[in-house]
Amino acid sequence: MHRLTFPAVLLAALLSLSPFSTLAQTPFSMAVQPEWLKEVMPMAETFSEKEPGEAPVYRAYRKNPDTGAQEHIGFVFMSDDYKPERVGYAAPIDLLVGMDLNGVISNIKVLDYYESYLYSRGDFVNNSVFLSQFRRKPITDGFRVDRDIDGLSSATVTSSAISRTVGESSRRVARAFLGYGVGTEEEQNTTSNALALLEPLTWPAMLDMGIIRTMDAKTAEGVDIQLAFTYIGRRALGEFFLGAEGYNTVESDAAFRAGGGELMLIAPSGPGAGNSYRQFPMSVEQDDIVRRVAGNRFSNAGNASVGAIAGHANYAVAIAMHPDFDITRPFTIIYHTPGGGTDVRTDYSVTGVGLTLARNEPILSEEELLEQRIANAGFFERLMIAPPWGETPWVDVILLSILLGLVLAAFLRKSSATRWTAMTITLFYLGFYKDGFLSVSHITSLLKQGPTVFTSNLTTLMIVSFTLITTLIWGRVFCSSLCPFGALQDFIARFTPKRLQFKMPQAIHDRALYIKYGILALILTLALTNPDISIFQYFEPFGTVFFFSPSTTLWVILIAILIACVLVERFYCRYVCPLGAALGVMSLLSPLRIKRVPQCTLCKVCESACPTGAIRREVIDFKECVRCDVCEIKLIKLAGTCRHPMEEITRRQRDKQTIQVVNVMPPITA
Repeated sequence: MHRLTFPAVLLAALLSLSPFSTLAQTPFSMAVQPEWLKEVMPMAETFSEKEPGEAPVYRAYRKNPDTGAQEHIGFVFMSDDYKPERVGYAAPIDLLVGMDLNGVISNIKVLDYYESYLYSRGDFVNNSVFLSQFRRKPITDGFRVDRDIDGLSSATVTSSAISRTVGESSRRVARAFLGYGVGTEEEQNTTSNALALLEPLTWPAMLDMGIIRTMDAKTAEGVDIQLAFTYIGRRALGEFFLGAEGYNTVESDAAFRAGGGELMLIAPSGPGAGNSYRQFPMSVEQDDIVRRVAGNRFSNAGNASVGAIAGHANYAVAIAMHPDFDITRPFTIIYHTPGGGTDVRTDYSVTGVGLTLARNEPILSEEELLEQRIANAGFFERLMIAPPWGETPWVDVILLSILLGLVLAAFLRKSSATRWTAMTITLFYLGFYKDGFLSVSHITSLLKQGPTVFTSNLTTLMIVSFTLITTLIWGRVFCSSLCPFGALQDFIARFTPKRLQFKMPQAIHDRALYIKYGILALILTLALTNPDISIFQYFEPFGTVFFFSPSTTLWVILIAILIACVLVERFYCRYVCPLGAALGVMSLLSPLRIKRVPQCTLCKVCESACPTGAIRREVIDFKECVRCDVCEIKLIKLAGTCRHPMEEITRRQRDKQTIQVVNVMPPITA
């Protein structure tokens, strides 16, 4: 009965020492407090109760300094109310978001999350530099990590989940209350994507591309005038050239005056253009049919002070084309010079984004186009065009490749010097600099999230692939030279005086080594049955030292284990490490194991030198072997008994037994 209840008692004790007591910034609570509302919407003075419905929000108010009345200035909302949420490394990250009436994020606050790094790094998501990037960010931005958002160090998946959650939930609130993206979702996406393609274009570039065509003409007074023409018959085009307010005005006026029709923009400039709206004597020709543009088809499109037209025209005029006119086919614009002058003509064809919109075809974003391309690509082409880890961090890939090469070279060459070089790089580069070590949390996250926990980070994928391949072929090579905490233990053993080191009694060792397998089983069982509970941090002290955890409890555990490592070589690897236990089970499949020779039946040199106590004369407990090369190097150098031929050893053994027999024989008496 006691055996069944012990894990539960142990878990309760550990949770009572939870490091969450030291994490003050993230409340780890979904019960929103009034001060949190003020934190994400600091310009507000009061807030409403949370409004229910499909788009739950708190409304933010402040007193108008002129009228003294309360005015509505924005919304505060919880990302948890806008499903589905983007999932981070372990689970969704719950946020409180403030947004003003212009669709600009005022601030965000992390409410709750269960990322694996939390338990050893502390409250790493609540990073002021990272979170400050969302302040004053328009919801029209991309919210893409490594493009318009700098991610958290060593936490790309987490950063991406937060960014996309903020962007997607805020747009849903804007659609519900601010009229963001009028029309169906497909129309909204098309408008947004079209604007994203148009915004980088300059006026000269659009002239070169044929999006804008110009003609030189003269007024009735003979003064030079230049007229620029472009198609604005869809919202994205109209907003780009005239601004949202200007387009709304001209669209409404054209619908009232002419009953609608495809819109063409005229942008007059030059000394004869003047600064006030006027109708121009014009006709449009298509398929040899010439139609005069009636006066009711002209609309004032504003003073050309907003949008792409700003700075390139004196004012703006829109023409509503005849209902029978096909805007998708070429046509000619004819300007009738007043006073009987020669007509001026220019040919025009709607092209590019405008033509796609005019045909009522959807415009896909870069991401949607990429998804479409990926869907039609083969496996290797998919990896080339859209690797799951995003942009390749080439510097890290090169440095890690060098390290992996050193580890493999040290193992294959049985070079002690190369191994110590690799361990030094592992300790300082992977451990203290890159936080690139593997953890049993990678296994639990794999159970919860699937393989994306590995494929989303290329360097992690490289380490995992190297570890799996080498373990399945040779055994625990990772534990030998690629584990930063294993390297730290080897440095401790190397510089600890021998008089301080203690040899664990064999009987205790043989039983204690199974503790780590019990720890592994407990961690995996909790991951499968209760994913919200995480205890691996109490058994993996390397997260404490390399992340410099803020938890006093974890530092006490780390110091205790380091003291144990001083007294017993590789104490942590022998008795505690759950990842080592997992690799130990996998190594039972390894075909290429350490060679044994007949001399091993009589020799204890390797047994005494083994850092994990895995050798008993000729027998190696392979699941406990960390492939440190100590015994193999001794075999290569013919250390101890290995230096003698077996015949000589057998003769010496026989002579030794003879002498022993003679010494114990009773004396012969008369």
